[in-house]
Amino acid sequence: MLVGTGLFLLWIWKKSSKTNNIVPSEQKRFTRNLEKNTTVMESSSLEFAILFAAGSSELEKQSLDRLLENLNPSVFSQIGYITLIGSADASGHLTTNRRLVKERIRVVESYLFSLGFPKEKIRKIFLDPSFGRSPEERRLLRSVRIQYKIETLK
Repeated sequence: MLVGTGLFLLWIWKKSSKTNNIVPSEQKRFTRNLEKNTTVMESSSLEFAILFAAGSSELEKQSLDRLLENLNPSVFSQIGYITLIGSADASGHLTTNRRLVKERIRVVESYLFSLGFPKEKIRKIFLDPSFGRSPEERRLLRSVRIQYKIETLK
């Protein structure tokens, strides 16, 4: 009985080693075919900020220049989505600052529309006003950050 069990286990072990050799070659062939038929897209993430004056939602000349410099209309077709992240510093009244965040995003969004960027490719995030410890931090909080990816075929 003990000898019979040992022979049975040896038989199963030999049989399983034969089938293990078949699977990797099939996987390699499948992987090679998949690599031939797959188009790979590379994307690079980019981000920049548009700054606003305290209590204002108007785009200044330098902000318009920065938008055109970073978002050239010729690359719009290569951009998947643009995310607009609006923020404000917490100095002043909370409801006024929340309104400013929405207005700033609306102004940047309208400008992108005027350049021909499609509305359905714009995502918006409205952040609550934050406290800045220094005048420089407060200035940087009065902004709309723009994040996007340029997608290119490899």
